[in-house]
This record gives sequence, C-alpha cells and structure tokens, in this order.
Amino acid sequence: MLVNVGCENTVTKTNIRGIMKFKEFVKKDNTFQVPMILKHKEKALNPKTNRMKNKHLTLYHETEVQPKDRTYKNLPRYANDKPKVRFQDWLLIKSEKARPSHSVQSIGKSEADGKFYGWSHRAVYGFKVGDKIKGDSAAKKVTFPKLPDGTWDWDNGVYEPDFTIKTDAQAKQCAITFVDSVS
Repeated sequence: MLVNVGCENTVTKTNIRGIMKFKEFVKKDNTFQVPMILKHKEKALNPKTNRMKNKHLTLYHETEVQPKDRTYKNLPRYANDKPKVRFQDWLLIKSEKARPSHSVQSIGKSEADGKFYGWSHRAVYGFKVGDKIKGDSAAKKVTFPKLPDGTWDWDNGVYEPDFTIKTDAQAKQCAITFVDSVS
C-alpha cells in the first residue's frame, strides 16, 4: 500500500477485473475508493504461451470525503495541480452522449451534487435547478444572421434572453448547449 504522509488519503493497488465503473467501495473505517487516472503495469508470465505480458492494475485513491460533499473544486490533485482521479469518477457522473450522432460521451448527471455537467477537452461546467444564466453565457443558444452573400455573420450573434433553470430537463439542455459551444 502506498501512503501519502500527512494526509488522510491513501492509495491502494488492486486488480480491475470484475469491478463496476461507478461502484464506490466503502471500508470499515468509512473511507471510499475512487479509481486513479494512472494505471499500474506489472510484468507477468502467461502460462499458456510461456511469454511475458503486461498485467494492468488500477490504483485506487482512498478518501474520507463523502459523495454528497464532493465538488469539482475539491477534486484530489497532485502537487503539480494535475488531477489524481477523473472528475467523472469523483462526482459519480453517469455519462451519456450529448447527441446520438456524437462519438464521445460529454454530458451527464452527477449523483454526488445533482448537477448536469457538460465537458469537452477545453472546459467543464455544471448546471442545476435554480442557476441563473445571464449575459453571453456558453449555456445560451445563439443565432447568427446571414449576410447578403449567403455566409454567416459570426460577429453579430443574438443570444436568447436571460433565464433561471427551473427543471432538470432545462439543466440538461444547458449542458448540451455548453458542450456544443466549447467543442
């Protein structure tokens, strides 16, 4: 077991076979395990072929932070500010595709804080009921006028009016709009 000295968090090494993606592991001392980003490789002998192969193991970050207390801001990080775990695993997000034609999953609802998150390789943001969407936010739909020559006028887009999210369906739509605007 690898231990971070001076912290309540520890790291353990476990084989990943047979483990469900969003399953939280609770130990007797009330700690939770979240799979880490870095995978561990060990050399192992394949008994059938008598050759060496890589055996992939996942390291788990142990934490005492309850799922209801998790936010994007308290995501575990290394000293160089890179995350130790994926934010989707930390926030217990069940991801889905924003549109059926998309090839990657880029939105999802968090079981930890109840927000709908949208993300791309550039940005992440969560929306929940009661949030106010103002100004030229990336969560607002924008329409661009056509110029006389048939091209789009990308400089003079018109945003939808300011609004407050009232339902989960609106929060999900804001996450989809956010993904479309930052991708």
